[in-house]
Amino acid sequence: MKVVVTDVSVLFDLYKIRILNEFFVLGLEVYITDIVYNQICHPDQKEAFGFFVKKGKLIILPLSSEDIQVAQHFKTKRIMHSLADKTILSKAIELRAIMLTCDKKLRMEAEEHSINVRGSIWVIEQLVEHEIINPTRAISLLEELKMINGRLPVDLIDKLIRRWKK
Repeated sequence: MKVVVTDVSVLFDLYKIRILNEFFVLGLEVYITDIVYNQICHPDQKEAFGFFVKKGKLIILPLSSEDIQVAQHFKTKRIMHSLADKTILSKAIELRAIMLTCDKKLRMEAEEHSINVRGSIWVIEQLVEHEIINPTRAISLLEELKMINGRLPVDLIDKLIRRWKK
């Protein structure tokens, strides 16, 4: 089973395109730190993500004061003010996990620490690869992602769309 540590950006994308159920069918062991989880403020999102927490599909990692100190003092090459981002980074290293994020700066920092970093596009690719969704639906989801998340690499999305249209 693949272990992943996620930030909220990927979860928000999956929520917005209505594929949380499919994501949690992938059989990943999905962790989120309590600091990151507490960034979820919208009641509908809290309810949706809370459902998966109750089912044991989204595991909240409670951080000790020691964990927080480690994250606060974590050396990064980029200026990272977000304690939440640093907790994800330190936990991904500790758990030897894949990191899920759509944050470019966090992605670059993680890659410098040899962390396997993926995002929303990868999740859709995995859903197709595991035959949870078909390529036609994936194309539709990618088109929707382009509309709701301007930070995603459009060239990669378009490449996947062309591949799946063949």
